[in-house]
Parts: sequence; structure tokens; C-alpha cells
Amino acid sequence: MAGIWSEVWTLYLMLAFGTPDPSPTTQEKLHEFRRIFLGLDKCNACIGTSICKKFFKDEISKALVKMKGLVTPMLRCPSQRLLDRIVRRYFEVTDVGSVQMKHFSEKDKLRLLYTLAVNQQPLILQMFPGTEGWPFLRYHGSCGRMMVWAGSKPLRSLFSSPLERRADAAYQLLHITQSLSSNSLQFSLFYTRVSEDMFGTLDDSRVFIVDTSTIGIIDLQEGYPPDEDLLPKHLDVFSCLSGSCVRPPPCKTVRAAQSFILLCKHVINKLIMPNDVQSGLPKEAVSALTICADQSQSDQRIIAAVQTLKDILQTLRPCSALYGYRYPECLYSDRF
Repeated sequence: MAGIWSEVWTLYLMLAFGTPDPSPTTQEKLHEFRRIFLGLDKCNACIGTSICKKFFKDEISKALVKMKGLVTPMLRCPSQRLLDRIVRRYFEVTDVGSVQMKHFSEKDKLRLLYTLAVNQQPLILQMFPGTEGWPFLRYHGSCGRMMVWAGSKPLRSLFSSPLERRADAAYQLLHITQSLSSNSLQFSLFYTRVSEDMFGTLDDSRVFIVDTSTIGIIDLQEGYPPDEDLLPKHLDVFSCLSGSCVRPPPCKTVRAAQSFILLCKHVINKLIMPNDVQSGLPKEAVSALTICADQSQSDQRIIAAVQTLKDILQTLRPCSALYGYRYPECLYSDRF
């Protein structure tokens, strides 16, 4: 895998560190290269005008180099199948080929590598689009810099809502998290960090993930990378991008309940609280939430608590015009 990307890694180092003492002619070429690389003739990378000069003066590449780690969670556990999907979806052509990127120009390779290093979010949206049922924002355009979804609201806007609305949102969050780790593609998506700003809601009360920058991916089909890949002599471009050439803990250390622990500890506990028992929340839900947020519990017990919590929250979910995403469930269910 390292051999395949050696050329790209060289190009990345040239981009990041530049060339020593460039002559005027070389400087002009670098200046023109930056214009082409940023795609200023197609999709302006400079929002406003003040930041453009910083791009051309290398002030932003220099800032990235000083960072201790270009954290890329989705590349923590790379596999051939995962990298193939990244390349195919990035190029937006189904028959683009494999991870060898034979159809890519050097400019294309650099753009992909730079995006992997700086911001994985547009790549996640391309790989797992909302149009295919994934709980993410819809990806618009090849730039990946503009994402618009009319009528979206931050999740925190529900914190002061009646119990039934908060219970519905909590149920959706648990269901989304389950679906990310178990799906037909055999890619397990997991959270590395969680906050309420990571999620939002639509006008039909549907919950979706706004920020995908902290999502990691494990290929369940190809399994974990072999242990020998973790040795320093085998470090490749992906290792360097995910932590300045310092390999993170092995993929096997990612707990099966990791996403649920983070979700319950930092988000669900703001939607469902102990004093909700006075409003009709069963006490069992409070106990289940406590277990879910406790990392000292076993994965098996946490996952069982999640299912208990889901079953309770499901009974509290309302059916009304506010919940259009549940059509036709609410319309045709005997319960409603």
C-alpha cells in the first residue's frame, strides 16, 4: 500500500514544504500551480478575499506543517476496499478504477491527498451520501465546500422541548448510531468525539449528522490490518496523515460500544434527564442511560442498555404533522 502512494506522498511533501530558495521563474510556476491546485478558475477556495493572499504566500500550508498531527479518523484503519471507495467516489465516476488512481492527474492526486489531510468531511459525504440512505447532509458539487439544507436546525434547539419531542430525537440518534456500525456495505462507522453540534434536525423532525469530521471507519469485510503493519518501518502516507507519522492505537482498541458511550455521555443525557420521570419517563430509561454513559461497563451490558433505552423511547414517540419523516408509519399503523 505504501508503494502505491509513494508518488503522491512526495507530491504532498512538495506542497507542504515547498522548494528551497526558488528562482523567480520557479516562483512564478509555483504561483500558477497554486492557482490551478486551488481551482480558482472553477470553484473558489477563498471565501471572501483576505484569505486568498494567505494561500499564495504559503501562510496556510506553513500553519498545517506546524500542527502536531493532521488527524484523519477515517484513515486510522485503512483497507484496500475502503481506499478504492474513496478514490471512486472522489472522482465521481463509477469506473474510475482502483486505488492506483491511474485516471488521476498529479493535480487530482494532490487535491485528494490535501483533502484527506485537512478535512475528511466532503469525502465522507461522497462515500456515504444521504441520497443512498445515510444520515448525512446531501453533498452538492465537486468542491465539497458548500453544503446547504433548507430548514435545518441545531439539535440543541430541542433541549427545552416537551419530553415526547426529545424522546423522539434521542431514539433517532441511537438508531442512527446502530445503523452506522451495522450496514450492508460492511463498513463500521464509529465516533471518535461527540457533541450536540455534531447533529441537526430538519423541518420534518428528522435527525441527521451535520459534522462528519470525527467519524472513523473500519472495514468489517477485510478485517483489521495485520499487526506487522503497525511497525515503524511500515509507516505509510496514511499513518503520517493521521498523526504526523506516529501511529495511533491499533484498530482493535476501538470498542464495540465506543460510539454509544460518547453519544449517551455527551448528547443523550441532554435530551433525557432524571427529572423527566415526573413527566412520564420510566425509571428504567434513566438506569439504562446511566449504564450507556459509563465506560467502565462491559460492551455487552452497554449495548443491552441501549436496546432497553430504545424500546422505552419508542413508546414515547408521537405521531403528528411535526413528524413527517415517519410517514407512512404513522398513517397506517393500528396504534395511531
